[in-house]
Amino acid sequence: MRILQLTKLFFLLSFVNSISSQEMAVYEDSLISLLEKVHFSKNKDSAMKFNASFKETLKRCLKKPESFTYSFDSISNFMTTKKSPDGTFRLFNWNIELKNQTQHYECLILKKDQKENLTLIELHSKKRSNEDLEYQVLNDKNWKGALYFDIIPIKKNNKTIYTLLGWDGNNMYSNIKIIETLSFAKKNKIQFGVPIFSYSDGKVKRRVVFQYNKKSYMSLKHILIKKEHYLVFDHLTPTSPHLKDFPDWYVTDLSFDAFKWENNKWNYIQDFDAKSKRSSRKPFNNP
Repeated sequence: MRILQLTKLFFLLSFVNSISSQEMAVYEDSLISLLEKVHFSKNKDSAMKFNASFKETLKRCLKKPESFTYSFDSISNFMTTKKSPDGTFRLFNWNIELKNQTQHYECLILKKDQKENLTLIELHSKKRSNEDLEYQVLNDKNWKGALYFDIIPIKKNNKTIYTLLGWDGNNMYSNIKIIETLSFAKKNKIQFGVPIFSYSDGKVKRRVVFQYNKKSYMSLKHILIKKEHYLVFDHLTPTSPHLKDFPDWYVTDLSFDAFKWENNKWNYIQDFDAKSKRSSRKPFNNP
């Protein structure tokens, strides 16, 4: 009798899961259609109109409990749907390219608490100068827009801080790579910009911004070496000494720098060699 009851329960749960998966697939089809219209619109007004429809449809979808674990494989080709390694939150992050190759960014964060309850947080990007950006405290109302491609949870004084690696198309001359920090406070309040990037001259930054020429390429990666965390990136230099004040004209020089997580902060290392873990001018094979 007990085996029969368990069998019925199994089939009931399988049926419910099947219905839920079908519903999510329908949402995904609608989202793909709308997102394609966003990206292939011929003008800004049309793109923003379709974007508003896409965002509202995505918000309705993310109210479904299964949205946190659903793969979203198809729309992942067009946007970020990355989940934090500790399973605390999930990013739904996309961009719209405007004229002169400037970008409009959107991001929804689906946050899960210890009781498995989900909260949806919308980030609002705000255009700003890159000047002093590395020292500013930001939040969900004045977010520095970017497309995030990696999330690294780090413990600091028993609190988890998330280091985010991101890309920004910036303008027609240059791109930006950014190392951002994200922390959650009570009632799911968000703060961007935790002062944990330490330099040998005593400077401490809240985020790190790299601006480089559109024709160049800059790598930025998180790697583990003997269980120690490193953020490794190309060193940037101006194409000519007289252009040192113009980051649009910075390029890589085949050497690497890094940050190492140690003593509750990211410590800057110049001329980093991943093989020897010593200061060296020799480049390493980028992972």
